[in-house]
Amino acid sequence: MQEKLKERYTRNIQRVVGTTISNMDDTTDLSYYNSTYQNAFCNFEATDKKYIGTYCIMIPDEIIYALGYIPLRLCSGHQIPALIGEEIIPRDACPVVKATAGFHSMKILPMYNQCELAIMPMTCEAKRKSTEVLAKHLPIIPVPINMSKSNAAFEDTVLTIRGLVKTLEKQTNVKISKKRLKQACLDINGAQRQAYLLQEKLYSKNPQIKGSQVMYAINSFCYANPNEWENATSKLIQEIEEKEILAKEPKRTKPRVFIAGSPISFPNFKLPLLLEDLGAQIVGDESCLSGRLLYDPVIPNDYSLNSMIRALTARYISACTCPVFDNIEDRLYSLQNKMELSKAEGIIYHVLRGCIPYDFELAAVEEFAKKMDIPLLRVETDFSQEDIEQVKIRFEAFIEMIEFRRKSNG
Repeated sequence: MQEKLKERYTRNIQRVVGTTISNMDDTTDLSYYNSTYQNAFCNFEATDKKYIGTYCIMIPDEIIYALGYIPLRLCSGHQIPALIGEEIIPRDACPVVKATAGFHSMKILPMYNQCELAIMPMTCEAKRKSTEVLAKHLPIIPVPINMSKSNAAFEDTVLTIRGLVKTLEKQTNVKISKKRLKQACLDINGAQRQAYLLQEKLYSKNPQIKGSQVMYAINSFCYANPNEWENATSKLIQEIEEKEILAKEPKRTKPRVFIAGSPISFPNFKLPLLLEDLGAQIVGDESCLSGRLLYDPVIPNDYSLNSMIRALTARYISACTCPVFDNIEDRLYSLQNKMELSKAEGIIYHVLRGCIPYDFELAAVEEFAKKMDIPLLRVETDFSQEDIEQVKIRFEAFIEMIEFRRKSNG
């Protein structure tokens, strides 16, 4: 019975992954990113890779690489693991946490099975409460994060990251060297530069790549080697630039939509794919698994261990615009900057059911959108396909409203 259950899980994962990959296919070459997802989610054979899992982008990947391990983002957007996770995590909890718990309990993916330990930043109640449950599957290192952006809070967080380094060194029996940490910083900085260049391609009047494909490419970094990802993304940008040279001026530009709010994670690209099917052009997003995944390079004053740890703290935590922090002014400033760069005509505010921080923040973002005279649509959903027709109707009305505003404004 157990083997039959695992076979069912395996077939389901392959089907869902295959469907998302096929939905991304068009004339753009996404083969590297397709292979990355296939290897991560459809390779069921054990490997010799050594993983350390993370549950949030606030944990510096560079530290894990410097230990000789591969960082693995354990957040997932898969519906079946989320349903299985409901047997472990409360039903009304965040789908990302439920899917993570579900994947651990299914025990079929090597990248989950081979995690020696995982790091859990204590950034929201769902993560705090799930730590004890997930600890039944693998050792969990909880990391308290100060929710203030003050100078004193920064110094406190630097001490926390230093403590994390010492704990990881003790757990892995590996000492982090200055040389390896510096190289990890440089490698990820290189990938980050390509991510910026790729995102900028959406700002053009007639983008030659879909917004969903940009989100898809950047999200794949969670499962990729930084140097390989950088090279592949550089080639993708060259392909886009070649298309830009040959592209003709469109008679009618598509409504330009920006996605904000809760993370959109592989394989759940329901919202961006639906928006594009209805004729919208996604011109950017600020999801922590796409638009905010690779941001702000690590720039230490020098490459001493102390300076690099301070720079990593500044990049991953102080610069983070997650709504869990007690002041969201920098988040709204970042959002305004992206609105101006992308020339967005509407905002889709995505809320995963049970994701309290983003839902609480909605009022502030609505006020921000009102001041900028940009319409905003809140969409609450999860990883299932059950509400797709309802969401489709709302998206159609929203896109029509943008078209009407265009005509009214001449």
